[in-house]
Amino acid sequence: MMAKISSKGHKSRSAGRFGVRYGTKSRKLIADIEEKMHAEYTCSKCGAKKISRIGTGIWQCKKCEHTFAGGSYVPQSPAHMTVLRAVQGVKTEISKQMAQGKA
Repeated sequence: MMAKISSKGHKSRSAGRFGVRYGTKSRKLIADIEEKMHAEYTCSKCGAKKISRIGTGIWQCKKCEHTFAGGSYVPQSPAHMTVLRAVQGVKTEISKQMAQGKA
């Protein structure tokens, strides 16, 4: 009788380079972070999907060479998004007051 051919092993993500070391949870967290870090992001200045990470918290558009500070692993950190929402709320409030004052 022939031996059964087993299927291929698990697909390793970017943390597959660590092998069995450092524990499953740590390797999953690293893989998640690296997927976010290497994802395509849109430039706020020119609109191209050419943002790349230069260093910790430093991001640059490869098309227009616009360099800006962002999060360590993503260009817009969750705190940055919270601040943007707050500023947008204040802007709409001011524009409503200006419209009421002119009317």
